[in-house]
Amino acid sequence: MSHTSKLWPLALACTTVFSAACVADEQGFLADSHLTLVNRFNVLNTRITGDGHDQRRNNRRDPRDVSLGERLSFTSGFTQGPVGLGVDAFGYAGFKLDGGAGHAGYGNVQINDQGEPQRAYGRAGGLLKLRYEQTQLRYGQMEVLNPVFATADARILPSTATGFLLSSKDVQNLLLEGGHFTAGTEPASTSSRGGLWANYANVQTAAVDFVGGRYALGEQGAISLYGSEFEDLWHQQYIGSSYSWKPSAGSRFDLEGNLYHSRDQGQANAGAIDTTAWSGLMAYSLLNHKFTLAFEHVIGDTPFDYIGFGNNGSGAFGNSIFLSNAVMASDFNGPNEKSWQVRYDLDLAPYGVPGWSLMGRYVYGYDITDSPNPHYGAWANADGASHKELDLEARYVVQSGPAKDMRVRLRRGMHNAIGGQPDGDITMNVVVVEWPLRIF
Repeated sequence: MSHTSKLWPLALACTTVFSAACVADEQGFLADSHLTLVNRFNVLNTRITGDGHDQRRNNRRDPRDVSLGERLSFTSGFTQGPVGLGVDAFGYAGFKLDGGAGHAGYGNVQINDQGEPQRAYGRAGGLLKLRYEQTQLRYGQMEVLNPVFATADARILPSTATGFLLSSKDVQNLLLEGGHFTAGTEPASTSSRGGLWANYANVQTAAVDFVGGRYALGEQGAISLYGSEFEDLWHQQYIGSSYSWKPSAGSRFDLEGNLYHSRDQGQANAGAIDTTAWSGLMAYSLLNHKFTLAFEHVIGDTPFDYIGFGNNGSGAFGNSIFLSNAVMASDFNGPNEKSWQVRYDLDLAPYGVPGWSLMGRYVYGYDITDSPNPHYGAWANADGASHKELDLEARYVVQSGPAKDMRVRLRRGMHNAIGGQPDGDITMNVVVVEWPLRIF
């Protein structure tokens, strides 16, 4: 499942292009180049009960593993001149430290054709980029983040997409972008030729196109508008907005709204779809305390669906669901579902422990209906079902010393399905330790 956190990216095959760019302008190309290494250690212990959709789709039982991800990323500057040329490249490696057959397959450890977890795997890729003033054109493998097409970074390695991305910041406070993508890679994969999928319908599309933009209203908020086409699956439109207001020193209100509409397109390979999904969120911060209330509603006879990458049978790993109640174990996106969330965040710095913070949230979803669409058969007997989830989290960021900026996160999610809600009963315990290192 996806998380709604809205965070808005070494082996290089194009050695010849790399060398030519350096010759064209060594100072311009190298001066703004960066090489970073991100180390991510993950402990996952999950228990799943019931005959849930998520359990059947991923063909796993009680996922448990200990894994390590190493992510080396190179980002070049641009050659000088009217049109600048650059390259980005990455080399990723994943290692299974613990996790037996039948308990892996959640996106951290690679599984072979016989269902056996592999000790190690890796992949490499890159992209070419051109810049004219504040407009960039990129082609290759990349991470993308917007409301209608977003890769995910919830495992030891991220998912990636292959295609073209055009973006422009030539107008102050305005980001415009458009993309055409034809392939994707899930986290635990060595292939760059995976598919693009309807996450819940488990149907592949040949290509995804999108266009949209985000306009920043100073420091107070932003407005976003996007549209996308999943070839022979659906058209999707999105509008979102956020607004912040500080009535006094130490206090702040945050408002956020998201609205999607999806409708089947072309050959409608995922069946008939006419779904509207929206969410609204209000948060109040007072000193080191933050209180959040959110509501989400799906209107239509199919769940709100979104993109997945790679081998959909091993988990889709997309993140283009900017709805407030898509949380740790469930997206709360069933047919006609309504859901409420209450959340509390606490920064412990004023109590003498800087870097520590705590979070707790509770989400309740209800009024789910059956779906007549056979591609969403997991909801065929969901009429009247409901579910609930409680998530707890502790986070720590090292403030100084040799391990400065190392992040530790302890998470526990407890999901309970009532009636025919298809996610099942899930208890997830996750420990994540991440240490980013800037090499140059």
